[in-house]
Amino acid sequence: MRTIVMTGATSFLGRNVLKKLLKQGYEVYALVRPQSGTLSQLPEDSKLHLLYGSMENIVGIKDKVSEADSFLHFAWDGSGNQGRANHEIQMKNVDYSLEALALAYSLHCKKFIFSGSQAEYGNKKEKITEKMNCNPISEYGKAKLEFSLAAEKYCENKDIRFIHLRIFSVYGYGDRENTLVDACVKKFNSGELMKLGPCVQKWNYLNIKDFANIVLHFLESDISGGIYNVASEDTRVLRDFVKEIYDLSNKSGIYEFGKEADNPEGSPELDVDVQKMKNAIGYKEEINFKQGILEIMQQMNKEG
Repeated sequence: MRTIVMTGATSFLGRNVLKKLLKQGYEVYALVRPQSGTLSQLPEDSKLHLLYGSMENIVGIKDKVSEADSFLHFAWDGSGNQGRANHEIQMKNVDYSLEALALAYSLHCKKFIFSGSQAEYGNKKEKITEKMNCNPISEYGKAKLEFSLAAEKYCENKDIRFIHLRIFSVYGYGDRENTLVDACVKKFNSGELMKLGPCVQKWNYLNIKDFANIVLHFLESDISGGIYNVASEDTRVLRDFVKEIYDLSNKSGIYEFGKEADNPEGSPELDVDVQKMKNAIGYKEEINFKQGILEIMQQMNKEG
């Protein structure tokens, strides 16, 4: 049996993982909101079964699915700037996620894979490993961490592995507008000025296709439960990534590095250690930053 239950399938991360799973022949039951603006971007496939609803009524999945191999939990409200600071929204996410975990156990899933975040660590200045203490700043990061701790306790002495992916900065075509990569690509190719902060902190970018491959490896590898940093091995000063995007563009736009922007979460240093992930799944990324940016530009050119 190769059956997956999934939440958050219409998100940037979710829909790319979903497409990868379908290509690999998995049967996927995806909980989706009928009013989702990206619902139309999901592929038509006989192995994809859309379950219309929300995290508020996730237990209704049991009416459609009796058993599954694994559960991918990507749904999380309030991931935008305003929602990240909203304590009430974030605490609801914790409750809904615990219901999803209990549902996964009742469906006899062997793995529950959770999309955590580097925001759980807080603002670190040293290389980030899974063993370091977490000091999240945002309500978003605090809630992700709170769910993780509760999930680990829930899974003790149960036949289900809780796999917590602490995801860093994933980029690629189809990401939400006005991310740094999206804005730079557009402005550098259209004669506009891109105003930036100093961009002197260390940063890390992982291509969305590599991310989807990594999730597939976590599904298919016989690994222990626990926390795994998910990022690339390409860590640099952020302005180096900006300059590379500019060099790959038509250079009609310009950029300007300025003063530190007002960010309530500070300016984290994404100097991440991914050795634990590499040891667990043996994965080596396939798409470097240059290739990823060129693909975004090619896709945008096709759109006109």
